[in-house]
Amino acid sequence: MTFLLAADAGGTSTRAVALDAGGQALGYGRAGAGNPTAAGTDEAVAAVERACELALSGVARDAVDHCATAVIAMAGVQTTEFRDRLVARLTALGCRQVVLGHDLLAMFHSGTPSTEGYVLVAGTGTIAGRVAGSRLERVVGGHGWLLGDAGGGYWIGRRVARAVVAALDGQAPPTALTALLLDAVGVQADLSTEPGRLDAMKRLVPSLYARRPVSLAAFAPLAFAVHQDPVAREILVASSVVLADLVRAVRVPELPGPLVVGGSVVVRGLLAAPDDLRAELTQLADVEPIRVSDGLVGAAVLTLKAAGVPVDEALFSRVRDEVIRVADTG
Repeated sequence: MTFLLAADAGGTSTRAVALDAGGQALGYGRAGAGNPTAAGTDEAVAAVERACELALSGVARDAVDHCATAVIAMAGVQTTEFRDRLVARLTALGCRQVVLGHDLLAMFHSGTPSTEGYVLVAGTGTIAGRVAGSRLERVVGGHGWLLGDAGGGYWIGRRVARAVVAALDGQAPPTALTALLLDAVGVQADLSTEPGRLDAMKRLVPSLYARRPVSLAAFAPLAFAVHQDPVAREILVASSVVLADLVRAVRVPELPGPLVVGGSVVVRGLLAAPDDLRAELTQLADVEPIRVSDGLVGAAVLTLKAAGVPVDEALFSRVRDEVIRVADTG
């Protein structure tokens, strides 16, 4: 029996699925961070190998050396060392062809059987792409917290922190974000008096500077928690606008959609918020954006395509249902 292997290697966790050419899932595995940028080469290679080994545990032992194709979807440009080590590990597991694919393309194919359209991912960072012929034709964003990622978790979290510091300093209006942020960093203060607010600011600022800059993304959910607050609302509306601009940068008139979206900021944040906060995003496509949680279904679709299997709407639906089934039971 010939089977296929797919994995979505993220900065937090790696998920893998073994499947046959008909889209039936044979096994599922989950392990730690599989992206070398986030976890380092050693840990990332080990995580992808572990997730794939677990997925292969559902395959008959006499068939384990018949893996025709493995597609590993992940973000970023990978080093030659990482590629070589990962290919060697997966070849040892029985995979004859190993392909490292872009997680943005896998995210798109997790949401639709279409071979063309658009994809937006907004988590800690942000990136958008145009897909044509199941290939990424244009990509915008993804440059990290220092040089890009407008509208994402770090971008929102930093604005939350700046708004609170400005409010405590008396340079900006009070905001409900202040009590939430102080609680999140463990600073207790009497905000009803000016000395209390200044004391809170003096303790908050060193606490924030002691963190890794990108960790400010952890404060993004605070804005959604009090989205009625004028300051929080202004931040979220601005996020919606810049994310819409990111998609517009990859759009062309002759390709109307669909638009697949992923990442916590857009899926669990903006698109779950009141209509006025998500208006910019929902006006981008002729239909409501398709929300996906990760790229594992798309990685499986890409694996089938790499193996020469045409993926129509029926096969796409089966792959999606099968991945959900084994993930829920695994």
